[in-house]
Amino acid sequence: MSNSDARRARLEPLLVSARKIADPHSELGQTARRRLQASSGLSAAGVELALTRCLETAPSEAEIESLIRSTPSAQVAHVLLSANVFVAAHRAIAIALAASERVQVRASRREPDMAELLSSGAPNSFQLVSELTPHAGDRVWAYGRDSTLQDIAVTLPPGVAFHGHGSGFGVGVIHGPLSEQALAELVPRLAEDIVLFDQRGCLSPRVLLVEAGPELARDVARAIALELEHAERAVPRGHMTDQELAEVTTYCASASFSGAVFAAGLGFVSTSERWLLPPVGRNLHVQATDDATQAWSALRPMITSCAFAGSAARRHALEGSLRGARLCDFGRMQSPPFDGPVDLRDL
Repeated sequence: MSNSDARRARLEPLLVSARKIADPHSELGQTARRRLQASSGLSAAGVELALTRCLETAPSEAEIESLIRSTPSAQVAHVLLSANVFVAAHRAIAIALAASERVQVRASRREPDMAELLSSGAPNSFQLVSELTPHAGDRVWAYGRDSTLQDIAVTLPPGVAFHGHGSGFGVGVIHGPLSEQALAELVPRLAEDIVLFDQRGCLSPRVLLVEAGPELARDVARAIALELEHAERAVPRGHMTDQELAEVTTYCASASFSGAVFAAGLGFVSTSERWLLPPVGRNLHVQATDDATQAWSALRPMITSCAFAGSAARRHALEGSLRGARLCDFGRMQSPPFDGPVDLRDL
C-alpha cells in the first residue's frame, strides 16, 4: 500500500463516524444531539443546523487528496481542540490522521463531547488524552485563542513542529448595486452564515462591506435584520454568558453614536461608514466603503473567510489581497471544502 493509500485508509473510519453522528436516526446521532446541546450551549435547532450544514460527511475524492497532499507527515500527531465550533474537531483530527498513524487528541474541557463521539464511532483510530506530550519529530496542531497558542509554542520541546490556528473572523463584500432578486437570494444565505454556531466560529461573518454607497448599505442592513429576526424563530439563539451579553450592550451603545442600529431577533445589525467589529451573538456591522481592502487593512491578518457578491473582475482583485483567507459565495462561509486546514492564514 502506498503512503497516500495508507493515509486515505486512516481517514475512512473517521468519515464513517461523522456520518453516524450526522444521522438523526442512528444511535450515535441521537446521543450526539443530546450531548452537544448541553456542551455547546446552542439550542437544539442550532445543533441540528450545524450537523446538517457543516459536518463534512461526504467530501469529494479531490478534497481528500488535497487534504492529504497539504499535510506533512509526523512520527506522532497531537491535536489540541477548541470549544467554539464542535464540528471543527472532525477536520482537525482528519488532518492529524493524514499526518500519522499515531494520533493523540486533547479535547477542550468546555466541549469534550465531539471528540469522544468521533472516537466512539471510530474506535482505535486515535487516542483521547488529558495532556499532550510531544517529542522531537512530532507535530502539534492547536486551535484556540492567540494567547493560548503563544503559551503552547514557547513550551514545546526542540524538534516539535507547531501548527497554530488562532482567533479570526469572516467578512462579506458586496460590490456594486444589487437587483431586488439578487438581494433576496443573498440575505437568507448571509443570515444562515451568521446563525451557525451563534457566530462563535473563526469563519463566522461579523462585518459586511458594501462597495456601493450608504443607501444600499442601509437597505441591506434592514433586510438582514429582518431575516435574522425570522431565523431566530426557526433556530433560537443558544446560551450567552453574562460577559457576552454585556459586550453586546456596550457595542450597541457605541454603534448608535456613529450610525443606525436595527434589532435583529436577539441580535443587532448596525450600519455606518466606519469600521466596527461587533461581538458574537448574531450581530453584524454593515459598512459602506469605496474599497473593502482599505476598510479592513488594519485587521486583515484576522480575516479567515470572505463571502463575495459582485463582478468577476472585483472578485479576482479581492483574491489577490486575501491570500490565506477563503473566498466563497454567501451561504458557504461555514462549510468550506474538506481540503485541508480551514484556516489558511500564514501564522
